[in-house]
Amino acid sequence: MGRFESLGRPGPPGIHFPIRKRKSRMNRITHAVLLLILPLLTVGCGTAPSTSTRGDTEPQTTQPPAIEPVPAVFNSGSRSDRFIEHVADNSQHLTRLTPGYIYERLHHREGSEAISDAFDRMLVADVPDAHRALIDALELDFIHDPATSSLDLLNYELRVHFSEFDWHDDDYPGGPEGPNEALADIMVDALDIVRPERRANRSRTAVIRRANVNDDIWTYMLDQWKPVPGEGKWKLNRFAAEAYVRMREAAAADGVTLKIKSGHRDPKQAQAGAARAGNRFAVASFSSHSLGLAVDFELPRADGDGTFNITTRPMSSVVAMRTSPVHKWLHLRGEAFGWYPFQHEPWHWEFNPDGFRGVFFAEFPGGAPELDPVFE
Repeated sequence: MGRFESLGRPGPPGIHFPIRKRKSRMNRITHAVLLLILPLLTVGCGTAPSTSTRGDTEPQTTQPPAIEPVPAVFNSGSRSDRFIEHVADNSQHLTRLTPGYIYERLHHREGSEAISDAFDRMLVADVPDAHRALIDALELDFIHDPATSSLDLLNYELRVHFSEFDWHDDDYPGGPEGPNEALADIMVDALDIVRPERRANRSRTAVIRRANVNDDIWTYMLDQWKPVPGEGKWKLNRFAAEAYVRMREAAAADGVTLKIKSGHRDPKQAQAGAARAGNRFAVASFSSHSLGLAVDFELPRADGDGTFNITTRPMSSVVAMRTSPVHKWLHLRGEAFGWYPFQHEPWHWEFNPDGFRGVFFAEFPGGAPELDPVFE
């Protein structure tokens, strides 16, 4: 049995998700049932906002509430397991790591000197940042552990089911039809609850949508592009580029290398690429890349053996990409810099912090164009 195969509290009491390796693929009726119970299964998932203050964007992201002091009872000699339970149950405002994961990892902290030291300091010292320091140690351990995945941020049963499921090569939605595309969509929906998307080119959070673009807006957007320092091959919107550089530096300090595999795309080239492609998710004629607000990241393998091939096939590889330290770091700490996932594509991230639409169009004559209402 692996280190995390018997979490202390993997999910809500009374809900038992079937965990077994499937010899045959699930049918669509089962997928529909899963979709109906998904809101219940994701209870307990880590949904707290990122709390790093190292990457303030413009406008700034919401800061977490103040850290409450450790109860004196724990500093007076209570058993460590009660203290572990306290930390697991009172860290949702600091991290997306689940209570079950924190509980189990602290019970097996002897393998990490950083976690053990931070735990001991929090247990005996009444200092304001002790809790934050322990969570930092847990997050960094999670990011660099080859055995973990961003799927671990889900309810434990969901994580096991999605990571161990016998995916068909064609199960990525939008391409050649696979038998389990509905389940792939459910996995994406579950991840979106934990780490919500903020698509820059669609939905309510859009900076601009296709229907609202004209030649003047295209000219304005392209004029906002600037080369990315240190990666001058690529250009981004000036706000996205500045935030990316800060984020890259913060990730480097955590031992994670962020590197752009694909950045800006000329709108005409993007349209031509979309016409040639057969997957509506993988290539778009009006993408956030064309706005200078998206990056496809290189995803190093968790074991250090090269990088993932950025492709939508086989589906098992797309699932495995979520074990990359880059993906886990972005999931836990990217929001503080204004970067958000596109959950279908683990490599694709978009810059679109809250309130950015007004900042983006601040110098456009007449301000931000009015967008048509979206009903989701």
